[in-house]
Amino acid sequence: MDKYLKFDNILTRLVACVTLLFTPLLSAEELSTYSEFPKGSKTEVIPFPIEFASDITLNGIEELVFLPGMYKQEKEDFFSYAFSWTHKPEKNQVFGKTKIENFIASYYRGLYKAVTEGKEYEPAITIEQVDGKYTGQISWIEPFVTKKEQTLRFKGGQIHCEKINELRWFFLVSPQDFSHPVWKELQSIKPSDC
Repeated sequence: MDKYLKFDNILTRLVACVTLLFTPLLSAEELSTYSEFPKGSKTEVIPFPIEFASDITLNGIEELVFLPGMYKQEKEDFFSYAFSWTHKPEKNQVFGKTKIENFIASYYRGLYKAVTEGKEYEPAITIEQVDGKYTGQISWIEPFVTKKEQTLRFKGGQIHCEKINELRWFFLVSPQDFSHPVWKELQSIKPSDC
């Protein structure tokens, strides 16, 4: 009997992990914030609040574009992707550097905990803001493939779509140095017009 319970527990964890990685995979036409991205990329849309990061108090959606080698550690574009957070801002709502830093920390803390089934880990975030653009690093343990320490570099910015009253945050993320060619590929991921 114990053998069946143990197998059932393993199967449940496997299904949860696959669900987290691949639901729902959508076609390019269903993304609202990206108009172009490299062939072979996968996309995903997640509504807020995000189950694994409930501290991110936005009302909207997250959209992701994963480069083809996202989960293949031997590839140069391993763990390289773009994501956007789109929400309807409250009147005069402004998000400064500290709030974005807290949201990013919450996101990666929650992602790690969800994939590792409850293990705690606090990512270290450094972020710089210049003229509405963000650059920074996230130091964490990559929980999907390597389970090893990883430093992710990111670039970000925001667009306010006044006609439809949407605030869109865009981020590009990769463990590669900013001078690596993968960043050119990431920058080919084009935001949609408002």
